[in-house]
Amino acid sequence: MSAAELAARRARIDRIDAVLVRLLAARQRQVAVIAGLKTGPDKVRDPERIAVILVRIGAAARRCGLDETIAVPVWRELLERSAQIQEALLRRSGPTGRLDEGQAAPASPSIPSPRRSSMQVASAVEEPS
Repeated sequence: MSAAELAARRARIDRIDAVLVRLLAARQRQVAVIAGLKTGPDKVRDPERIAVILVRIGAAARRCGLDETIAVPVWRELLERSAQIQEALLRRSGPTGRLDEGQAAPASPSIPSPRRSSMQVASAVEEPS
């Protein structure tokens, strides 16, 4: 592999990483909204839902050619960190356990993301010709 090809592949990975960060930020915003629908920090984790998600992620990984030994542990970590964010939000929200409108995750301010179509996101990570 030439230095130029290596640089091009690394640049592609950097573009993919940028898309992943935007998608994870969008997911985190939804996690914060969902926290406001829960009654308290003790209601954050739902083992049945976690199991369903991990099965779905494993199946999606297989369909896409992603090794499940990467996908499932990454999602386990993502789910755990998301639960921690929800717990922190709910602890901050006071005795009712409800969030105020627009309350953001701790240490993770809501940053508006640029609107991109799925075609724009896909084209950002396509193989070079």
